[in-house]
Amino acid sequence: MTPGPRRILFVFAWLVVGGEETELRLLVRHLDPRQYRIDVVACFRQPGMTDQTHDQLAALGVDVDTAPYVLSFEDTVAYLARKIPGYDIVVGCQDVPDLYPALERLRIVPPVIEHGGLVREALAGPKHFTTRYVGVCRSIRDAAATRMPDRPSHAIEIPSMVDLSEFDQAPGRADTRGRLGIGLDAPLVGWVGRLDRKKRVEDFIAAAATVHRRIPAARFLVIGGPDAFMSDYSEELRRLAAALGLSTAMMFLGDRSDVPALLRALDVFVWLARGEGMPHVIAEAGAARLPVVATPDNGTLQQITDGESGIFVAHENPPAVAAAVVRLLQDGAERRRLGDCLRRKVEHEYAVSAVIPQWECLFRDVLREAEAVARQPPKVFTSFWQCGVECSTHRLGDGRRLDMLAAVSHDTYCAEDYAAMRAHGLLTVRDGVRWHLVERQPGVYDWSSLLPMLRAARRTGTQIIWDLQHYGWPDGLDIWRPEFVERYAQFASAAAAVIRAETAGPTFYVPFNEISFQAWGGGDVGYLNPFARHRGFELKVQLARAAIAAMEGILAADGGARFVHADPAINIASAAKDPQSILAAESACQAQYQGWDMLSGRLWPQLGGKEGFLDIIGLNYYSDNQWLLHGPPIDHHHRLQKPFRKILAENYARYGRPILVSETGIEGEKRVPWLAYIGDEVRAAMRSGVPVLGVCLYPVINHPGWDDNRYCENGLFHAAVEHGSRAVYQPLAGELARQIALTAKMWDDMSFGAEVFIWKSRATAIAES
Repeated sequence: MTPGPRRILFVFAWLVVGGEETELRLLVRHLDPRQYRIDVVACFRQPGMTDQTHDQLAALGVDVDTAPYVLSFEDTVAYLARKIPGYDIVVGCQDVPDLYPALERLRIVPPVIEHGGLVREALAGPKHFTTRYVGVCRSIRDAAATRMPDRPSHAIEIPSMVDLSEFDQAPGRADTRGRLGIGLDAPLVGWVGRLDRKKRVEDFIAAAATVHRRIPAARFLVIGGPDAFMSDYSEELRRLAAALGLSTAMMFLGDRSDVPALLRALDVFVWLARGEGMPHVIAEAGAARLPVVATPDNGTLQQITDGESGIFVAHENPPAVAAAVVRLLQDGAERRRLGDCLRRKVEHEYAVSAVIPQWECLFRDVLREAEAVARQPPKVFTSFWQCGVECSTHRLGDGRRLDMLAAVSHDTYCAEDYAAMRAHGLLTVRDGVRWHLVERQPGVYDWSSLLPMLRAARRTGTQIIWDLQHYGWPDGLDIWRPEFVERYAQFASAAAAVIRAETAGPTFYVPFNEISFQAWGGGDVGYLNPFARHRGFELKVQLARAAIAAMEGILAADGGARFVHADPAINIASAAKDPQSILAAESACQAQYQGWDMLSGRLWPQLGGKEGFLDIIGLNYYSDNQWLLHGPPIDHHHRLQKPFRKILAENYARYGRPILVSETGIEGEKRVPWLAYIGDEVRAAMRSGVPVLGVCLYPVINHPGWDDNRYCENGLFHAAVEHGSRAVYQPLAGELARQIALTAKMWDDMSFGAEVFIWKSRATAIAES
């Protein structure tokens, strides 16, 4: 299974109609979708802004996230901070002010490309997260370089592009003029752009009045809608045109999606801005083979050679503009010469075929650099590829007590199982301490169910991550009462003392498996013991309180103990794209972090949580861990599914803690492709700098189902023990061997410098905090 396309997030301040938006649309159309997927988030909307760009992108299948439209600036920053780690590259446009504050909150930042269409944008804001600054013309690139004096080469120039096919295949001159009610022989002069004061449209209107007096048959088009920040300017221009006698000669067409056809219908194009970057419309005029009358302003000086591919006129000089337009309208050969010359320049420098390779090269470069600085995480566990034995011990709704270790005879054949796991390279194993067997009477501990497992692990050289509570607890203990916390902390401390005495190397504990899932299943929907409803958050608080007390007890008995906090890693997507639906999905998705936030003291600090307690993040991930809001699960082929590498990156960006994929697996023949997918995604995350410490195949032994006792074929080994051993599912064994080899090769291929991730012992970190 090959990794999916690289995900690129374009962050816009707002979506209007302009050169950057056109550039984005053409990137979406012409980049190889097998290599790149582009999503967009827009942070601001002013009343009166057109939806044209939004609709065009949506029609191309782009996910346009407008949730920030209803958020404050601070909430938008927080929203972006959660969203950005899910991408391989981030492209910031229009000097979006929300971007850098969001980046400052992250522990890991993907490559950031800033794209600037104005000199003032290039000079604004910090640049320490900016991997590359892309200016659309030389002056913008040079301005950005002054803000990056230690690495001026990271400011580069990529011009805005034009899709020539849009112009060559557009409706002809006669059709378009017919729709506008303009005669085929009438001289037609046009201007295109957003009605923004710096574009000096009033100079075009004043020049048009002079041209109209000289050539009464001439007609004029103003193509483009009002700028939402200066809507009064549009009305001023209309009043000016009327005052100058152009009411019947000039048409204001507003925002149009048929600009190529409209340009082909013109005879002359005029552009008179001051303070622009590189006007995309100049290249579009060249694609339509139009002669251009323009002011010498930043990018136009690169696009036009005076007298060869266009005519320059002085700024704010309508008489000079009128004289140049009249001369061109009276000289068809000159119009064709200038238009053909500009078309050749566009074909060579601004066509899709010339510009797309520059973007592809840029994306490859920043991705390669990001992978080159990744560092190998420390070797915390004996083996990177690990496994776990299903060890649930909870009571079901009918009163039956599960004991999954006994159900598969692992408690009897643990030594043989550990040896078999070791033979497949699985040297680190998640296993369970069965609290209900250890403490049959309050405060009285019987370790006979644990000691054989401890000693078998030591004999076989197996490293164990011990689950101290996997959904079950002793009978007669009320989980809602303070006594539950006290009893659990005492049990955990006693268990740690026994485990420390019987273990040669470092010790690892899962204080509570899946606080979030237990709280949902047992507190919200009545699926798990204690079968409550609408009390999920209350139960989550109680479980976090117990886990914190347990860690304090464990550290008192075993000061070098390490903790893995395993909870499901989920993603909830919204099929609807309105801001309210997106935010509802986002809010539901954020609930997965509450347990970890409580343990670290970020949420409800009165529980006693500390950052130091949040040692290793355990992510339990299965094929149904992503779903649509109020809808069904989605798999990794669904367009709204988030690649697992991005879930890993998001978690690390939030907490800055090393990660263990503490559970993953699937049933039946899908086991092989699923493991291949997980391996690919984990390696991709590690190359981007996420410190993943291991992947745990879970469960490693097939087992009877919780609810219906059906045989779940989801492991490497069959449940039945014959002559002291279990049959092996060979296809999965082969894939596991391949994954172990691929991971080893990745470590060999990556260039690790002297710098490595260094994690303090938890006891030291806790003491410091």
